[in-house]
Amino acid sequence: MRKRLAGFLLAAALVGCGPKHASFVKVDNVALGRVVVYRNGVAFYERRATVSGGTLTVSVPRDRVDDFLKSLTVVDAITGKPLPVSIPREQSNDGPYLVMKLQLPSKDKADVVLTYVTESPAWKPSYRVVVGDKGKVMIEGWAIVDNTSGEDWKGVLVGVGSSSALSFKYDLWSVRTVQRETLAAEERFAVAPPNGVSPYGGNPASNAGGPAVLTELDDGEIRRPDGHPENDKSKRVAMKDEDEPPMPAQAQMAPQPSPTADYGGELEAESISTTGSSGGGGGRRHRSASVHSSPKKAAPTRVATAPTPPPMNDQRVANGDNKMRALSAQIVNSDKNIVIEGYADSSRDGAYQRAADRANIVRNQLIDQGVAPARIKVETKVAPGNAERVRLVAQAAPVADPAQAKVSKAMDVDAQPVGESNFANPMPMSVERGSSAMVSMVRAETDGEVVYLYDSESERGNEHFAFRAVRFRNPTDSTLETGPVTVYGSERFIGEGLTEPIAPKSSGVVPYALDRQIVIEKNESEDDRLSRLVTLQRGVMTAEVQHIRHDKMTITNRLPTIAKVYLRHTVKKGWKLIDAPPAYERVGDAHLFEVDLKPGESKVVDIAEATPIERTLDLNAEVTLDMMKIYVDSAVGSPELKEQLKKVLGLHKHLADLTQEKDSIHRRLDDYRERMDELHGQIMTLTAVKTGGDLMTHLKDKMKEISDRVQKATIESVDTEEKIMLTRVQFQDAIAELTLPDVTQQAAMLGK
Repeated sequence: MRKRLAGFLLAAALVGCGPKHASFVKVDNVALGRVVVYRNGVAFYERRATVSGGTLTVSVPRDRVDDFLKSLTVVDAITGKPLPVSIPREQSNDGPYLVMKLQLPSKDKADVVLTYVTESPAWKPSYRVVVGDKGKVMIEGWAIVDNTSGEDWKGVLVGVGSSSALSFKYDLWSVRTVQRETLAAEERFAVAPPNGVSPYGGNPASNAGGPAVLTELDDGEIRRPDGHPENDKSKRVAMKDEDEPPMPAQAQMAPQPSPTADYGGELEAESISTTGSSGGGGGRRHRSASVHSSPKKAAPTRVATAPTPPPMNDQRVANGDNKMRALSAQIVNSDKNIVIEGYADSSRDGAYQRAADRANIVRNQLIDQGVAPARIKVETKVAPGNAERVRLVAQAAPVADPAQAKVSKAMDVDAQPVGESNFANPMPMSVERGSSAMVSMVRAETDGEVVYLYDSESERGNEHFAFRAVRFRNPTDSTLETGPVTVYGSERFIGEGLTEPIAPKSSGVVPYALDRQIVIEKNESEDDRLSRLVTLQRGVMTAEVQHIRHDKMTITNRLPTIAKVYLRHTVKKGWKLIDAPPAYERVGDAHLFEVDLKPGESKVVDIAEATPIERTLDLNAEVTLDMMKIYVDSAVGSPELKEQLKKVLGLHKHLADLTQEKDSIHRRLDDYRERMDELHGQIMTLTAVKTGGDLMTHLKDKMKEISDRVQKATIESVDTEEKIMLTRVQFQDAIAELTLPDVTQQAAMLGK
């Protein structure tokens, strides 16, 4: 079998394998010299002829005239110089052929080379890979060419090729007259202006109905995420020094309004946070132990009660969740961009902040549902009388940012192999009309091995097992096009797969079997990390947050041998890879991460990617404090700000310890009181027993001892309560004194 495959050509008479053409270009019965078939629907033909009398007769089928004229070249075979030709037009329009008598400039005998391109079926690639030992494989590639031209190819050099070249039809035979405008000597006193254009692109006719509104959510339908100041249904109580200086300039975002919300209060007396995803999904609610009562400060002080946010109606929030789920499923695989418009009433304080905050909440929810961040844009719509709501609009024809378009184009170019395919048979061959031939493209030993490929992204991928695959290097200088791959072992068939294009001298991984020897348990999770504090105002912080998605995989090797596993992972536009195995290859727009496993070994691999989002956070919320802890340990942020955050976190930890201590004291007091009740009952029983004097004395002594413990614990409880009250005041003062010394420079740079 190998000897048969080793030949450079295998001609197979496959009569009836495809469409037949009874017509073809005839050149004075001059036979073909070379044919190159391409994958874009055309073929290149070369004919050599000896012309006597200065005339060469060419008969071209009418359906191929335009392709023929578009690509025709006539050159002198000796000098290589192009020869001018003339084509007579006087002939009937009802014949199947157009007869072209190419008039050469000289009547002398001349050898000419005639080349042209006409329509042809595309060739199909097919590959064989024989797995060997010691990191080598044998690869064979064949091109299946179909001769449906209507003429026999006898003694023709046949080749195949492909490239990024475009191909089309264009009318060059028809006589084209141009209608010219008649001008008159008249003056024009007024010229109408051009039509206006929509910011959503398109022409006025196609966008007559305006932008495509996908859905609207009123303020009550937007679920506030964990840590949001309005996530608490309780009343916000705050205090402020009457002589407190105004907010420093560095705590404001310039030059554009910040998306932080002015919620009216400074500090939250009691917070309720929601355990769930940052995108605002529902979850179990719990009370945080950070603050439990309003603080008191030395005079002069005043306690201000901020307006209570409207209570969130669970049914309305559920309606909003349903809208977002349905919309996300509709647009996640769409190519449209989404504009999120946040509306607010300009007559209310903090209108721009509220509009941006609501829009960013919805943006984060779309990202959590799988919509690419690069496709989402946020806009604020602030005007008198605007209802507080968010509107989602599909951008029909977005105006591309030149810088972003350049980056996107570069990414698209990098996603596909670069190069051309050009394989030619070195010896003439014959292919009868209506037959197909197999032309050898490559037969060579190359680097390769058997590996495993975990692919849960593709349509026919698998979530739990890795595919057995063959990895090999393309030894040619041409791209190996997409085609089926048959894999052989030691004189046996072991599987087949389909390869993606493999660039010259690069590697490809082709899965061919699923033996369930490599097991993968995959867990997905999300978390948020502070990356930059934008504004801070009265206990409410707007921050740039890195929203991180984790794909944590536990990979187990059931084989008795070492296994090399490649994990396929595609990073969508708008996300950035931040953690992954160090060894990887690129295949198209995907990464192939390499993991080596010993026999019976299990490894945990975490692939993490992040995208920036903006969030409004209550500094009292547990989720905010957790993010602040990570922020303090990170490399971002100024030292001054980190020292302030460390102070806040230290006070919060001290407050939590005191609260835990108070709870422990209360539990001890409950135990003491329960024991005293038991002793009291026993003493009352012994009063009726004449011989119980000694026991009565012991129980009374025990009763007094426990009473002393109760008194001591009560004093400890009071002291602890005082410490808690003092620490609460210190904690809230530390929050109120937090500043952002690093924002001034950022704001100044934004204003340039």
